Amino acid sequence: MTVVGLDLAGVETRPTGFCLLRQMTAKTLLLYNDTQILSTVQESRPDVVAIDAPLTLPPGRKNIEERTGTHLRPCDEELLRRRIKFFPVTLGPMRKLTTRGIALKKTLQTLHLTVIEVYP
Repeated sequence: MTVVGLDLAGVETRPTGFCLLRQMTAKTLLLYNDTQILSTVQESRPDVVAIDAPLTLPPGRKNIEERTGTHLRPCDEELLRRRIKFFPVTLGPMRKLTTRGIALKKTLQTLHLTVIEVYP
């Protein structure tokens, strides 16, 4: 099995961590823009892409900029119940990371790749 892990940065000027796990070998890189990320992922031909970033919005939200009282996803509510600290996807800098993560996930899925969220 081949797995790609991405520790996604909120903006392209900051490095995104890339890790390719193939059997017992790990290869790591720092990537910056979405084009670099997408081409490196495609070249790796992974079975799964795991992204450390929010990849979904709270229920009922159409976009991250929408102003509603809904700030938490079901997984966020579970973290609260377990007293685990996290940053809600609607909080300041998390908005950019969430927007970038969702867009990257959509693009990777159009390439028929399995994408999983590992945030938080």
